[in-house]
Amino acid sequence: MTKSRTTPPRGIISWIRRRVLPMCAKACALLGLVILGLWITGRVLTDQYRWSQYLWWVPAIWVLGSAWVALVLSAIFALFARRLGGIFLRPVLLLACIGSTAYVFFGVWHMHRALFPTSVPSDAIRVVHWNQSSKKVDQAGFAQFVLDQEVDIVLVSNSTWGKEKQTLLDHLSPMAPDEKRRWVNYSFKGFVDPAHFRIEGDVFIASKYPLVRTGMVKINTPTKQESPVRPGSSHGWVLFAEFDLGEPGAPAEPFIVWLVDLPSNPLAWRQDIMQSVSQTINSWDGTSSIMGRHVWETIETNDAFPDPDLIIGDFNTLRGSASLDLLAPGMTDSFEAVGYGRGRSWMPSAQNKYFRQPFKLADWHIDLALVGSRWKPAGYQIKDTRQWGWTEHRMQIVDLIKTPE
Repeated sequence: MTKSRTTPPRGIISWIRRRVLPMCAKACALLGLVILGLWITGRVLTDQYRWSQYLWWVPAIWVLGSAWVALVLSAIFALFARRLGGIFLRPVLLLACIGSTAYVFFGVWHMHRALFPTSVPSDAIRVVHWNQSSKKVDQAGFAQFVLDQEVDIVLVSNSTWGKEKQTLLDHLSPMAPDEKRRWVNYSFKGFVDPAHFRIEGDVFIASKYPLVRTGMVKINTPTKQESPVRPGSSHGWVLFAEFDLGEPGAPAEPFIVWLVDLPSNPLAWRQDIMQSVSQTINSWDGTSSIMGRHVWETIETNDAFPDPDLIIGDFNTLRGSASLDLLAPGMTDSFEAVGYGRGRSWMPSAQNKYFRQPFKLADWHIDLALVGSRWKPAGYQIKDTRQWGWTEHRMQIVDLIKTPE
């Protein structure tokens, strides 16, 4: 009598390789495709809808990193599995990862421009903007950098009132020097021509060109105000500054800049914000400031908020957002025209070192420079400012040339 042969029981490892690993391989591939699909949806719709705004704000490196990790994990699970899992999804995910990565490198970061750098014409106007938002900034070092870069217009937002502003004024005095020590407003004075400087509230302006007038509106606050320039970052504000680029004695050549610091509530729909900003600007009461006998004097006019040649500042809105068309229809983004790189102008601070690491991989470009039709960008840079003190915002440097008439 012969003994019957029995099949040995299958172990847990064998069950995992036949059942679990194929499912994991398929699930990872599917997850990678879902991640890229949602990200692409955000790229297409930007902030046209409230729900799409949150997809739009997810950083590209986070998305691409997650998709590539999902692809690698799917391949590893499939390698050790005894049954096929995700065999059709992985090639699709691979192509999607390659295509999305190439798009980010060349369509978002414009890295091809690094191979063919363009020179800035000598007659270009150079404008610097920096939202400092910090109590500890090396103003002397920043001012020296500005002078070394031969900047024509300096726009600083949210700088500390007091000693730091006086230091900045003193070190930028070579932009428009004067033999006498003169008042710029009722708190600051220096060896400068007051017509080239404006200090009020959170705003500091220095220029090689004379300032003709300024005016401002606050967002979500009554239009009529005692002071035309008392910005408050909690609600946001827009300030215009009119410069005269003409030679002395020649006809005026106005150059209008809007300096903005828009509301920063991350839960607010940017379409609503931009609509509110546009309505507030359109209802401006005509209160301006001009150079007078007592430095800057408040006047009332019937003029409208002047059309901008440049809108620059902290938009708290990502570059390329559909909502920007409500505020700046038809205007050219300087980075999109001539810039390249990751475009990271804002990196939020975090006390915990582990929470801080993901932010280093995020590219939030919310400090923008939008140019009107009379001018075109010739150069654009985002400058790391950590050498002058820690701030969440980076500096913008934009070069502009006038378009042929």
